[in-house]
Amino acid sequence: MATISKELGYVYFTSTGDVYAKLKDAEKHQAEINYTRESKQMIERRLLMSEENILAENILKILNENGWGVYYKSNPIHILGIKGGEPPIFTVNAVGDDILTDAINGNNKGDNKWHSETGLKQ
Repeated sequence: MATISKELGYVYFTSTGDVYAKLKDAEKHQAEINYTRESKQMIERRLLMSEENILAENILKILNENGWGVYYKSNPIHILGIKGGEPPIFTVNAVGDDILTDAINGNNKGDNKWHSETGLKQ
């Protein structure tokens, strides 16, 4: 009569559900799974960043082609210094292309500075 022997041991599972009898095999395959996931996430981040840069470049291109600009809403015009009885000279507090690009890409929500010669805060 044949007997059935019963042996207790460990079974190792990876995050994908693969089963391995040896710990080293399971660790090796899990490391490959992790590397693949990290690579995919890194590629997705790069694609997202390049899409954001393309969007920012297209917006700047449209603004420049049409002669448009972006200015600070709360104080769009700045009066330059006046000497004597000369009439005042006005300038627009324009937002720089680099600040606009950073804001579009989500890197910066604004710098809270005026880009004029006086350095006034918003």
